[in-house]
Amino acid sequence: MSDITIAAQKPLSSRREFIFLYDIKMGTPDSDTGKNRPRVLPDGTHYVTDLRLKRFVRDFFKLRNREILVDKIGGEITNLTGRIAHYLSQKGLKKAEGRELVNILLDAFIDLRLFGSSFAFNRDGDWEPKTEPKTLSGPVQINMGEVMHQAEEIVIHGTSMVGSDQEKSKRELNTFIGLRYAMIGFSGIVNEHSAATSRLSDADYDLFLEAMWHGVRVAANTRTKRGQMPHLLIDVKYKPGNEFQYGRLHEYLRLEPIGDKPEKAWSSPQDYRINMRKLVERLIAQDNRIEEVRFSKSPDITLALEFPEGGWKGGWKNMDFDGRDPS
Repeated sequence: MSDITIAAQKPLSSRREFIFLYDIKMGTPDSDTGKNRPRVLPDGTHYVTDLRLKRFVRDFFKLRNREILVDKIGGEITNLTGRIAHYLSQKGLKKAEGRELVNILLDAFIDLRLFGSSFAFNRDGDWEPKTEPKTLSGPVQINMGEVMHQAEEIVIHGTSMVGSDQEKSKRELNTFIGLRYAMIGFSGIVNEHSAATSRLSDADYDLFLEAMWHGVRVAANTRTKRGQMPHLLIDVKYKPGNEFQYGRLHEYLRLEPIGDKPEKAWSSPQDYRINMRKLVERLIAQDNRIEEVRFSKSPDITLALEFPEGGWKGGWKNMDFDGRDPS
């Protein structure tokens, strides 16, 4: 998409909320810094940070050849100033300041339009960028993700051979603490007022939903995260002009056991069903404020209450991300 096309797009038309569920088996959805184990709250609830989900989104955008602001240069970590200086040089653009620089960045980087930035610049030689505004609030705000059931931590062992042909190979232990199985739930809000400043469009938002769905699977190609699968995404679009949102929609979903396995022994979606009754009740209660509800669902999950397909009054519109190629 050209810069002219991006600049010409209208900003997000109204408030949005979304729910996103994906699972992991024998892996670590988000490692606690320096501890090589899943993040866990004092009450034993495992959680995944919003930063982890945003990284999957950004990595998927990069796989699809979209420019992202939070990125490495030639595989090397850089600061924000270095990233922007590299982009401007790559595109043959002069070093800019103030609103001009912000406009260049908003035209270029979809993750900036989605998530914003503090614009915390360092000096790069004789250039220390200054922007207007100094901070850009992201329209997309994501709650911390939670494992939606009790999950069992396990120690996963592995070995690898190190050494050259000229020297004796050595066995090296690769051990990490992971979860036997976990279904992870996120929810988030997308604010149309912030979108007017960041120039986030309806088309950008749809790309974000698509990137979440595919990113947790194809942009998670590491030993601790391979095999993650997206299972349910629900998008609620409010009518323009409404200043309403629930805020934590994922709390209206509940996992119910199928059979007599304890939650910690669950190993796949076949061990439970997803009860959406409270969510549906909450959405129906705000029927006059809602313009559309969309979803994408994997065939592997079971819902205690299925939703009809159609329009909001007659059902929920199926985005069917697995049934078509990504944009």
